[in-house]
Amino acid sequence: MKKILTNIWLLIIVMVTLLRVEAADDDRTVVILHWNDMHSANLPYQPGRANYYVGGYANLAGYIDSLRNLYPNAVVLNAGDDFQGSPVSNLTRGLSQILILNQINPTGFTLGNHEFDYGLTSLRMALSQANFSIVSANLYDSTKNDLLVEPYKIVQSGWLKVAIIGVITGDMRTLALPQNLKGIGILDPVTLIRKYVAEVEPLSDLIVLLSHYGYEEDSLMATQLTGVDVIIGGHSHTYLRQPKKVNNILICQAGANGRNLGFLQVEVEPQEKIVSSYKYESIETRLGGVKPSAAIARIVDSLEMSIAPELDQVIGQLVTDWRRHSHGESNLGSWICDATRDYFETDIAFMNSGGIRKDLKAGPIRVRDLWEISPFDNTIEKVEVTGKQLKAMMEYRIANPRDLLQVSGLSYEYNNAKKTLEKLVVAGQSVDDNKVYSLVTNNFVIGQFERFFGMSPSMVKIRSTDVVGRDILIEAVKAQKVIDSRVEGRIVEVKSEAKR
Repeated sequence: MKKILTNIWLLIIVMVTLLRVEAADDDRTVVILHWNDMHSANLPYQPGRANYYVGGYANLAGYIDSLRNLYPNAVVLNAGDDFQGSPVSNLTRGLSQILILNQINPTGFTLGNHEFDYGLTSLRMALSQANFSIVSANLYDSTKNDLLVEPYKIVQSGWLKVAIIGVITGDMRTLALPQNLKGIGILDPVTLIRKYVAEVEPLSDLIVLLSHYGYEEDSLMATQLTGVDVIIGGHSHTYLRQPKKVNNILICQAGANGRNLGFLQVEVEPQEKIVSSYKYESIETRLGGVKPSAAIARIVDSLEMSIAPELDQVIGQLVTDWRRHSHGESNLGSWICDATRDYFETDIAFMNSGGIRKDLKAGPIRVRDLWEISPFDNTIEKVEVTGKQLKAMMEYRIANPRDLLQVSGLSYEYNNAKKTLEKLVVAGQSVDDNKVYSLVTNNFVIGQFERFFGMSPSMVKIRSTDVVGRDILIEAVKAQKVIDSRVEGRIVEVKSEAKR
């Protein structure tokens, strides 16, 4: 009997020890759920040619809720650009997204460049309604002589303290309209991150950088940092199946539009405050995989019902798929330029490829489709240039091809290897240096005139029209009824002849 009791006590001691070890492991674990660049894709959609639906905020929230039930201490992070991309975001100036995020209640949210699309006054109003934490360490607000929002937040996750530092791209001046950043200073990201890492390091066990900077920039930034354990990224819409490890920092990003939800589980060594191991899964948010959030479905449905009658009107028929292209001519870009040039009866039209936000399959064209293709409330501006200036502008475009411009009324050939303009034609004629040409483009391109064209806007004549580009497109579809757009050879790359 004594031997039996001894064995029972030994078994109890072993079981208690194992339970303590398991508990200790749990004490050292942090789960992070993350997404980025939602762009107000509040409704489920079919990705590419797939025959199933993904995303939609009620569905995405259902996945978050399911994982929160399994991991009650999960840290839930959104890496910015929740605004812009759908009519409801535009019409509510981003407030629709704040109402949805209030229900999800993320642990932390960092501002993206598109949060500034409706102007600073609208952004302040929207953020004043937020009941979740918003962090960004390098946005300086000169009107209050302080940061625009809090630089970081420290939260408790089980037994561990997690510091979340927000940061936005230092390239904001080229990504937003100048008037939308009036009074806002963009401070050097690395300098500010280092400052706040030093501040939070003694107070936390894990340091997470919530970054709206872009995958390549995050990777470069990681080489310059110490103390940061994880970067949860956004801005570049990069889909990473597994984190990239740079300078011992885990870099994660979940694509865009709510198609995927990132799940990162890290085990922290509490004494040294380092990540000793991790597990990661990118979860595709297929419709039907979980029960959607009923609360968020009510918000989304009520917002959509208020605008659906007007936006779901069919106004035309598309014969060929409209497709975007950021490195060459696209049939959609050409059609947009044609419609704008025809409206203003100018010689030329330009459209930045980055401003075209959606492809469209052949079939009915709804008003909503035009809002989603051209979600920005950009107005059109008219410009007069000489032929000599036009040549210089196009030569600069070849040498600096970032954000390719779609064209109308103009065609050109270029050698990409040599970065040379080989041929430039307007209305079928070679460009005359002394002739004055009229062109139209949107106010974003005009606001970045020197970056796009390599010359000061003061060198040309510019006139605002206050006409919203999207309105022109809606009217053009109504007038044309049936649209068959094709690539016509307006932008042609020529190859260098091989040496013999």
